[in-house]
Amino acid sequence: MMRTADSAHAYVAGGVFHFNALFKHSKEFPAPRIYFMKGKDLLEVNKIGTYLQSNGITLPPVHDGHLATLLDDKDYPNRFQAWHARREEDVAPFRGLLDGRVKNTAVEKGMWLSSGGGCLVCGNKTELMSTTTLIAKSGLMIGLQLCEHHENETKDHTSLLNYIANKMGIPAPLLVDAKIHHHDNRTITISCEAIKVELDCTIEVKEKTITALRKSGFRIILRQDSLSDYAYNIQDPTKKQISRIDSANHHKVAYGPDHIHRSLTKSKKNKVESSFTYGFAIADLKIIRKLVEDAEANWEAAAVDKNDLNDNNSDSE
Repeated sequence: MMRTADSAHAYVAGGVFHFNALFKHSKEFPAPRIYFMKGKDLLEVNKIGTYLQSNGITLPPVHDGHLATLLDDKDYPNRFQAWHARREEDVAPFRGLLDGRVKNTAVEKGMWLSSGGGCLVCGNKTELMSTTTLIAKSGLMIGLQLCEHHENETKDHTSLLNYIANKMGIPAPLLVDAKIHHHDNRTITISCEAIKVELDCTIEVKEKTITALRKSGFRIILRQDSLSDYAYNIQDPTKKQISRIDSANHHKVAYGPDHIHRSLTKSKKNKVESSFTYGFAIADLKIIRKLVEDAEANWEAAAVDKNDLNDNNSDSE
């Protein structure tokens, strides 16, 4: 690092000797970086200095004023503001998706692998965004940008992380071969267990459709054919549809086509918003629970209002 640094030097502060490898700020990051070795013992410091000099590395001493010049600290606020504006613009689409996923699904954190608006593999300018999610008890969503050509290449790999690791010539960092696209008996069984426990339901299954019956009489009908073909329906005790999440591509939403109908009344059924869901019930339990609990609360409130009205009518008579 001393050989490739913008400035390799010796610096003394508070009686401590620092052998610094300083890399100046760049367009990609506004702050300089310093990697260093340090020591107080003069004999040890001398040994390090001698070793470095014997390998062709000369470390001229610098004082505080010179170091400040190397750091270019006076212009740092302007550099940071410009960098921060670029960063916010770069990460905005991913952040919007992540916020929705954190609100509605098992995702708790996200990681954006920025490539400055270019494809992570080839660097060509692109507006496409690719994501992958690792879910266990909670989820981590990872986002990056690939051009259309390299995004199409990912289809030949078990996962996005597997593809990136292969392209970079490094081992895949995690167990990334457990990709789910079309649901099978295994994923349906896993979903049933999670829904039964997390939503306190009794379960019925017919092919890839799960019917979950709540103690309130409300039903959750979950059809899981694939991650791109699914629907979650909430029904009241009379089996009237109250709300729905589905993947049909017939509404224009910011992050689609997956969308949510919070109300299926005639006047509101076409009012939709991005659902941010995955099409795998285990990942989507947060928003499913929210929909059914809201529906139950509204049902209970309506029943109380009806009873109060009947009581008032009886008093009047």
